[in-house]
Amino acid sequence: MAARQVGKLRRTASDRPLYQRIDQALRDEIAAGVHAVGALLPAEFELCARFGVSRYTVREALRRLSESGLVERRQGAGTVVVAQQPRHVFVQSARSMEELVQYAVDTTLEIASASVQPLGAASAALAGGRAGESWLCIEGARRNGLGHALSSVTVFVAERFAAIADELPTLQGAIFARIESRWSVPITDIIQEISAGALPPAVARSLGMKPGAIGMRFRRRYMDQERRIMLTSINWHPAERFTYETQLRRTAD
Repeated sequence: MAARQVGKLRRTASDRPLYQRIDQALRDEIAAGVHAVGALLPAEFELCARFGVSRYTVREALRRLSESGLVERRQGAGTVVVAQQPRHVFVQSARSMEELVQYAVDTTLEIASASVQPLGAASAALAGGRAGESWLCIEGARRNGLGHALSSVTVFVAERFAAIADELPTLQGAIFARIESRWSVPITDIIQEISAGALPPAVARSLGMKPGAIGMRFRRRYMDQERRIMLTSINWHPAERFTYETQLRRTAD
């Protein structure tokens, strides 16, 4: 059996949060067989003593392990290891436009259809346009390097930028970044709305999920300096395979 790594974690300004470091340490131990499938992880108070942290920090680390499918927390029994490798879970962190651009670079947009069409009432409500206006509508899925579908994607592009359709077959990176470059119109604001609900039937099928599966919907509206919508993206992620991470920082008083 592999030797157990013992020691307290010390946090500095440049370190990841302690719960992430504990999470990673336990993941490594589970993968190495230190904690076998079917075995109990050490109790919370033992982990607190080992890492020199609070119970709250340990519980957050265990929650992340549970979301990854590595452990199950059973009432009255403790935390049981149920898998040696995590199920496929995608963690997205976006704190800036640059991170959204990098996400587009690191993944692939597989386009199923793209056409200029008048907006119906429902599409206009999603896009932020007016019913009857002609927008470029793009449907597809975003995949990681292994080909796993991360999300279904619908993008509505305002008519004045619809000519971007000519570049879609060879476009690499973010659509909004290419629009900025081609038309020299900077995006000044992105308004993001996050909601949860049952995946639409067509989305569930495209992502290989069961009907009625819960998903997270991200709607992002990209605005120019005159507050006009340049494009709107709708991304559905399966809730069980997706985590969205945000970092909040206290500002000086």
